[in-house]
Amino acid sequence: MGFFLVILALFGAAAPVEAAVIREDIGELKIHDLLLRPNFTYRERREGAFSIGESSFALRWELEEKFSSVIRIGPRTLLNPVARYQPTVAEDVTLVEAYAEYNDPYGRFRLGRVPVEFGYEGRQWERNLIFPRSFLFEKRIMMLRDVGFSYEVSHNQWYTGFVVHNGESDTDVDGQIWYTARWGFRKENFELGFAGQTGETKPTSTGTSGDTLAGIDTSRDAKWRMGGIYNAYTERQWEFVLEFYVGENEQSVKVQKFHTGHLDVSYEWSKGFTTVARYDRFDPNLKVAKDLEQKASLALVFSNRTRSSNLILVGSKVIEEGANIPNDEIRLVWSLSPSGVVRF
Repeated sequence: MGFFLVILALFGAAAPVEAAVIREDIGELKIHDLLLRPNFTYRERREGAFSIGESSFALRWELEEKFSSVIRIGPRTLLNPVARYQPTVAEDVTLVEAYAEYNDPYGRFRLGRVPVEFGYEGRQWERNLIFPRSFLFEKRIMMLRDVGFSYEVSHNQWYTGFVVHNGESDTDVDGQIWYTARWGFRKENFELGFAGQTGETKPTSTGTSGDTLAGIDTSRDAKWRMGGIYNAYTERQWEFVLEFYVGENEQSVKVQKFHTGHLDVSYEWSKGFTTVARYDRFDPNLKVAKDLEQKASLALVFSNRTRSSNLILVGSKVIEEGANIPNDEIRLVWSLSPSGVVRF
């Protein structure tokens, strides 16, 4: 937390943001992003906890409108390494993004620790979030950032992109390369796209994880595939987001599948007040009965005029098919970012 207090002090001394730009012949150094999202979570059984949440700070260096680099500092949870490699994730502060970027008419190239940008939610910056990440990320089925190479190009509202990466969000242990891609159509108030990922794992990296997704045996080699569709639509005060993905684990001749998806509906009552509802579902193994999880959430968002300050109250009810687990929660989040948010 002390780190973020220092960042706040530096930012206050540099306000407005434009004053933090250092112009030299070698390019420009800018504050790329500054986000504070402290929160308090209250769960069943009278359990409560404070956290810095998705708070982070990023710098961007630019040269000749083509070359740039980004460094983002934040909690390790912003990497969201997948559960098949490790059972838990520490909350220590680290470099969650560190990549070089090149832009030209032929596309955008990145190399380093890059955002994986899977689907619609995976491309959203943390400052745009209202709810905690959906089951796809909460269960750590999908990483948010990883070490690798990415490319994206767009033309006449159509776009495509891919990431070739380690799969482990850190040092590669098993020597296996993963491939994540997206294809879509985007205009001002509508987006439709498809996303997919494939890769393999070795026991050298999964053996101690204890993961059970799609019935995986972590002591053996495994092949993973996942794909699905996402759609976002905005109409005046309304906004709709739908995502649905199906994945499978193949070991020898045995294939087991899982699925996950969510639907978000928001309504902007005024510039200062928005309500957002979410339905989220996750079935970790389609061959196993009574393991489906469903979550219903409602958020009340109170914003200032520029939406640089958002007070978010979220209530979530989890419905399990099997044994009932006391994991319902109420979360209060204060999201502060000088960049603001145009739409939820």
